[in-house]
Amino acid sequence: MNHSPETLRLQLKSVFHRVINNFHGKTDKGEHWQMPPENYDGSQTLRDDCDGFCLACRVLLRKLGIASRLVYCEVEGSGHLVVEADGWILDNRQKTVVANTFLTSYQWKRISGYDARDPWKEII
Repeated sequence: MNHSPETLRLQLKSVFHRVINNFHGKTDKGEHWQMPPENYDGSQTLRDDCDGFCLACRVLLRKLGIASRLVYCEVEGSGHLVVEADGWILDNRQKTVVANTFLTSYQWKRISGYDARDPWKEII
């Protein structure tokens, strides 16, 4: 689906705010990725870490026909996951959607493909 840059940015912000407004962060013990509920629309409360936030955003982005990828990075000495869509980042550490160039302290490590079965690639 083709999205104008302004429409895309507005849709990304809408998805971000729907998820973050009902998101309660918690720390995982080990890596356990859990998909949001089957009928997830952004209004349900989620209690998870950055992985859960990203998966919830990605579910809503797919419903809108917006291609996105998961990006593993390191920030402040810890692993962290964000969602990337056309150079924009949805990150539960931020107050809104930001350009990837805004996150200068992030060390980008690996990026997923656009489809669930695509392999992850190292970022050099």
